[in-house]
Amino acid sequence: MTVRSTCLFAAAACLILTACDKPKGAPADPPEAPTAAAEPARPARPAPVRPAEPVKWDESSGRFTVDGVVLKTAHLWRFDGSTEGFSAASAEIEPAKGGGLRVVEQAIDAIVRSPPNLAIEGERYNGVLVRVTREKEADKWDGSLFFATPTHGETADFFGKPLRGADPVAGETTIMVYDMANLRKGGGDWTASTITGLRLDLDDQPGGQFVIHQIAVVALPASATLRPPQ
Repeated sequence: MTVRSTCLFAAAACLILTACDKPKGAPADPPEAPTAAAEPARPARPAPVRPAEPVKWDESSGRFTVDGVVLKTAHLWRFDGSTEGFSAASAEIEPAKGGGLRVVEQAIDAIVRSPPNLAIEGERYNGVLVRVTREKEADKWDGSLFFATPTHGETADFFGKPLRGADPVAGETTIMVYDMANLRKGGGDWTASTITGLRLDLDDQPGGQFVIHQIAVVALPASATLRPPQ
């Protein structure tokens, strides 16, 4: 047998042995699945150009001010190392390092609730202020503020939306101003009621992350500067 014939015989034998390794009737090896392409990162939104804000947080007094005047306050939560009785649904909350309440949204309709039994005189304290920093974006903003009274719980028939400071971009800190005397829905229910609880809906989709620095229930003055520019 020549050298060429020997090589051809050996190659054929190898093919036969390889074919015999598989059990009779076994399916062929499936093709390798293509590697999934990495999902592109959501592009960061540009920071909006916001007008000068009349509502500010005054570190020296530890209070909110409007046009430099300290606001009368029924409740003020600073979240200094504690959740201060706040709870969440479809989200996780915890004290943030350096102060504030970190909110990590985990499902649609993530909400943050105040402690119950607040007993706020809605006629005297007509505003809610939320100073917040967005850490991560989600796909859809909400920003609704619901409330409970002795005659009704949290329902879509009674809620407010922020006049100013809504939907911050990642890395932005705003003060969301809720004029609860002028509800998005519910007429004058706030000012005619005793408010027993608050519920804040931030994003309407999971994935967002915030740090709430302070929440206050205050008496808002009849100031034109509180209205957003037309």
